[in-house]
Amino acid sequence: METNTYRYQTAPGELYGQIVDFLHRYENHRQTEPSRLRAMMEDEETGSRVGNLTVVNAIRCIGLHEPINGTTIAEKIGLSRAGVTKIGTRLVHEGLVKRERMRHNRKEIYYRLTPAGREVFETHRQLHEREEERFRTFLNAYSHEQIAFVGEFLRHAGAEFERQQFMEYAR
Repeated sequence: METNTYRYQTAPGELYGQIVDFLHRYENHRQTEPSRLRAMMEDEETGSRVGNLTVVNAIRCIGLHEPINGTTIAEKIGLSRAGVTKIGTRLVHEGLVKRERMRHNRKEIYYRLTPAGREVFETHRQLHEREEERFRTFLNAYSHEQIAFVGEFLRHAGAEFERQQFMEYAR
């Protein structure tokens, strides 16, 4: 006789609602990241410079790949080149990033973090480490099989979203 290791039986119709609810909760959680990042900053002046998640992602991208040009930043974080230029100008003005030209290519502009930008980058890295540790602790309540199933489900769902987006784009 097969025993069910899951506490609840969820009908497929209910699952869609649960996933939508989860995505909304996750989106709300992610939107609090800049304020949590500001709270971690010791210097209020520096912390006030972190305006939104896109700015934090730009700082992270620059910190991971510096020196990096605007085209590459745009590709890595999913913004337009104009959006990167706008954010870059803001970050330069706020003293978090500096622009420079390389000797071998005087035409293209590259971005690097300043010491204040490096502080934001490191604080953001620490925030993600704490979040990952909390998530790992949360996952301890589940078996390896359950975690493997969720991983497979997420890979399959992500591939389906990509396929649907491609199909919409091809129309």
